[in-house]
Amino acid sequence: MDLKCKKLNCKYNNECACMSKGITIKRSCECGTFELNKDRKKEQHQDISKNMFEVAPDIHPFRHNKDVKIECRAECLFNHDGCCSSNGISVMNGKDSGVCITNIQP
Repeated sequence: MDLKCKKLNCKYNNECACMSKGITIKRSCECGTFELNKDRKKEQHQDISKNMFEVAPDIHPFRHNKDVKIECRAECLFNHDGCCSSNGISVMNGKDSGVCITNIQP
């Protein structure tokens, strides 16, 4: 399972890879595991001051972890009895926490 995350202020984010042992996706597709990282590293900040386009941060290489568990409460094609069956998910910036964009409505 590969977990990509653009919620750069999350304590589990390491160069856009989620390092949590397991995550929860809420019914609203928001990441329930999000925790604010008050000590962000320099590489977690994005500099968009030079232009109006987002500058992509360095991306952590593919992280395959068979033991990671994704609890899913959303209505999604990959939700099988509360567990995500996808090969990987991507979480993007949301209002407060991240939002799972891998969600496919059944």
